[in-house]
Amino acid sequence: MRTPFRITSATLDVLEAFLVTSEELHGFAVAKAAGKPTGSIYPILARLEQAGWLDSHWETEHPEEGRPRRRFYFLTPNGAQEARAIVIERRGQLPTPATSRPAPKPAFGFLTRWAGAW
Repeated sequence: MRTPFRITSATLDVLEAFLVTSEELHGFAVAKAAGKPTGSIYPILARLEQAGWLDSHWETEHPEEGRPRRRFYFLTPNGAQEARAIVIERRGQLPTPATSRPAPKPAFGFLTRWAGAW
C-alpha cells in the first residue's frame, strides 16, 4: 500500500487510538491513548490531516479558566478505511479496546524503587 507519508510505529499507534473509539479526540487524549509524548503526536496529526485522513475543529465551548481551547480530531471516512488497511497490513489485526495500549506509567515511577536505597 502506498501512502502519502512515511508510516512509523508512532503513526500506527496514533491510528490505532482513533480506530478503537468513535469519539473525537483532542491532541493530549491521542498522546495518552498512543502512549507517546505530545511533541511527537502533533506533527503526526498534522501529516494525517494534510493527507485527508483526519479532520479537526476547535472546541466551541469556552474552556475552563486557565486551560486553552482544545482542537478535536477525527478520522474521515477515507482516513478510517486507509487506517484500517495499513494497521492490518503492518500489525496483522485491528485493535480493540481490550488490545489497545495500556495506560502509560508515570515517568518517575522508578524512583519509588530506589527510595529505600538512600
